[in-house]
Amino acid sequence: MKKSGALSEKKAAKRVKTELNQSVRKVSKTIGLIIAAVVFGSVTLLTALVVMAHISSHRDSVAESQYLRDVAEGLGLIGHNEQQAAEAPSALDIEMLQINPDFVGWINIDGTEIDYPVVRGADNVRYLNTSFQGERNPNGAIFMDFRNLSIRTMPHLIIYGHNAPMGGMFSDLHKFLDRDFFEEHDTLTLKVGNETLEFTIFDARLTDITDYAYHLDFSYSRAFPRFADRIEAPLRAMQIITLSTCTNCPNDDARLVVQAYR
Repeated sequence: MKKSGALSEKKAAKRVKTELNQSVRKVSKTIGLIIAAVVFGSVTLLTALVVMAHISSHRDSVAESQYLRDVAEGLGLIGHNEQQAAEAPSALDIEMLQINPDFVGWINIDGTEIDYPVVRGADNVRYLNTSFQGERNPNGAIFMDFRNLSIRTMPHLIIYGHNAPMGGMFSDLHKFLDRDFFEEHDTLTLKVGNETLEFTIFDARLTDITDYAYHLDFSYSRAFPRFADRIEAPLRAMQIITLSTCTNCPNDDARLVVQAYR
């Protein structure tokens, strides 16, 4: 025999109310635990994540799990990008980002005309024929490899630029093939946020696109020492930057690379 509609609805409403109260109590208890742990300094970021993962496993709703994450973010335990949050943008960043949101820094090499904003697109194709201002231009822009997601922490950065026929862009990299010029101009700077990263140039050579200079897989142990050894970087190198441009050779795969370390 089926129960009457009114009785069923009343009982269902009571059950929903009970479950809602239980959910609220659990969420409140979790928030209280996180706040107390922060006050007494007994919870690390890892612990907070473990707690949230455990609570989330008992939730039927994705919204509740996201709510707990939002609470932790509000307490400063986690963030979407902790490093970016800790680095305030410079006046240059603000100015350049208004022109192009792909702006990531500014490169300068003493003794050359290389003094340009650097962008990073979603791939390594867009800025081959698109200027910093977003206009179609055969000279393109100076752009970082799209796989270089963190300039300060990735061990190897690659920046590309055309060997512009009329000069400009990365055409002046060819000057480093002259030994005298190389020895007199061995420093390049990359301004990122409020910090200026200074690199010392240690090599310039003609090569092709198969060169190990284009290696960016550092997911395994001792990957960087092996890479640094292969390109004969100084032992004290902690980060390598590779500047790449085309050559005047008829071979489309030919490249000129200039490498520096810090």
